[in-house]
Amino acid sequence: MIARRHKWMVESVSRLVRRGATSNLLKIFEKARPVEIAAVLQDLPRPERREAFSTLFQNDIEKTAEAISELKEEVAISLLDSLENPQIEKILRAMPPDDAAVLIEALPEERREELLAKMKIDEKGEVQELLEFDSETAGRIMTTNVLALIEDLTVEQAISELQKRLRDEPENSFYLYVIDDRGHLVGVCSLRELLIRSPETRLKQFMKTDVISARTHTDQEEVAHLVADYNLLAVPVVDEENKLIGLVTVDDVIDVIREEATEDIFALAGVDADDRALGNASRSFKRRIPWLLVSLGTALISVVVVSQFHTTLQQNLEFAILLPLVAAIGGHAATQTMTVVVRGISTGEVNSETGRRAFFKEVAVGLINGLVMGVAGAGLVALRGKSLEEGATLGAIVFLSMIVIMLVAAVIGSFIPITLKRFNFDPAIASSVFVITITDVLGFFAFLGLATMTLRFFPQLLS
Repeated sequence: MIARRHKWMVESVSRLVRRGATSNLLKIFEKARPVEIAAVLQDLPRPERREAFSTLFQNDIEKTAEAISELKEEVAISLLDSLENPQIEKILRAMPPDDAAVLIEALPEERREELLAKMKIDEKGEVQELLEFDSETAGRIMTTNVLALIEDLTVEQAISELQKRLRDEPENSFYLYVIDDRGHLVGVCSLRELLIRSPETRLKQFMKTDVISARTHTDQEEVAHLVADYNLLAVPVVDEENKLIGLVTVDDVIDVIREEATEDIFALAGVDADDRALGNASRSFKRRIPWLLVSLGTALISVVVVSQFHTTLQQNLEFAILLPLVAAIGGHAATQTMTVVVRGISTGEVNSETGRRAFFKEVAVGLINGLVMGVAGAGLVALRGKSLEEGATLGAIVFLSMIVIMLVAAVIGSFIPITLKRFNFDPAIASSVFVITITDVLGFFAFLGLATMTLRFFPQLLS
């Protein structure tokens, strides 16, 4: 149903833009939610996208700002680039400071400074405050719009104060945070808890003092884990003195999870996270070629290893024919292991305490897979032998090689991401480019090494 409505909206908006039917286009925008408008804009061809966006901007700044917040960053920036600075300023003023900070940071430096200089003092202060925090931290993605009241207020006073504030802060009214007279976060309570208490009860008498919070420098992934682990709708953000300065809401966390998952998937494939299927071909080339060159360089290591066994390959052509089998199985096994471990690290399942257990579990799986694949591979390869002895010998070499390859894939595919995480590096950078190369090198060495030893000590079996 949603997909059908989206398709209809894209086709309708595209047709109305081409016809110049502005009034009908506005009727669609009036009935559509900002997230629906954003999805439509992203799927429109660039000229029609700009025309539709221009129409929306000229008639509804508030909805324009909300739609821009839902767009992918590169699409949002491309649309803002089509506007003059005063027009961009109007949109930024209508946006929450955290969303505005994300867009301002992505703009060219000269334009960013000019916009910050022209924004109102209070708005500029909030945005600049967020920009001072490191990217991908709680301080950068938080909103400063927080419901917080002094602990000595009574329930009656608190409700009266909330009635005033909620007119301006409806989207962040998940919890009521309680602070002391110096702004330190001391407690939290739900709005339901507030309503069922007697009017004369003070907040500090029933608030929960064990508050789950994050520091401004906390990584955004850790904030996402807090929301998921404790089933929260928001996480308060405090500074080094435990003063409440912001709030990370669940909608921001969902964006973080999607962003981090995308980054991990792209990193595992050795592709830049900004690369897009319908993006600029030149930019895609520039983002992909470095990894391909690295892959070429690492592949040469495999070439060097194989070249050391050229005599073995010349003596028996079957070993050269079977090399792709070794590379394919080892690469697939390493990718499986690495993907499972990196995902476990990303979700918090694998950490400093469980890393050793995850490592040995993957080694056990690798050994079992090696035995099964060894038997299957040996059985198939044995059929290629010109004689029973040669078939059995080839099968035995493949059997032992499969066990070694699977164990190497399990060890390398789990050890590298876990080690990188331990030293505070992104485990996703242990991309298949490196892990598969190491697995291939050691797999080739094991297979050709066994073949060489067999030719040296039991040549009659392969004649």
